[in-house]
Amino acid sequence: MKKRPDYIVVGRFGRPRGVSGEIFLQPLTDNPDRLVVSGQFWIETEGHYDEIRFSAVNDIAGKTAVRIKGVNSPEEAGTYTNRYLYIHSEELGIPEDGSYFYFDLIDCRVVDQSGTDIGIVADVEEFPANDLLVIKDDRGNLFRLPMVTAFIMKVDLEKNEITINPPEGIFDSPDEN
Repeated sequence: MKKRPDYIVVGRFGRPRGVSGEIFLQPLTDNPDRLVVSGQFWIETEGHYDEIRFSAVNDIAGKTAVRIKGVNSPEEAGTYTNRYLYIHSEELGIPEDGSYFYFDLIDCRVVDQSGTDIGIVADVEEFPANDLLVIKDDRGNLFRLPMVTAFIMKVDLEKNEITINPPEGIFDSPDEN
């Protein structure tokens, strides 16, 4: 199994709120419950990660607003705008059987059911209906495959391989006859 990144993005800071140093935080995690006062968080600063803690986490009309310890004004809070909030990857735990984190899929080899090499996973794009595997073939072409059970047959993270049953023609190059 491949090495996890050390830090995982769980949120992105928005604009300051009010005069006391609160700032809106857009959760970028499937588990927004991890954004709590007692949590340990990190921000990237000039190539390294600095720890930050929250002194308050509030729901304001369906949006998350946080108060960072030591930040007491909208000007100080504004320095965090558009910066990402991270957790250490050890806090993620191990996914349940049959589950995985999207970053685990990046660079996995993609093969069809007969074992024919299709390419590697270059990215995973998230959409409301279903997410897409972005697969790069050996010529550099990018193809998108919906991540649905009809097409994804097996994800084997130990072998770093995804077996698919692609719909006919999805991997045909537009340059080919």
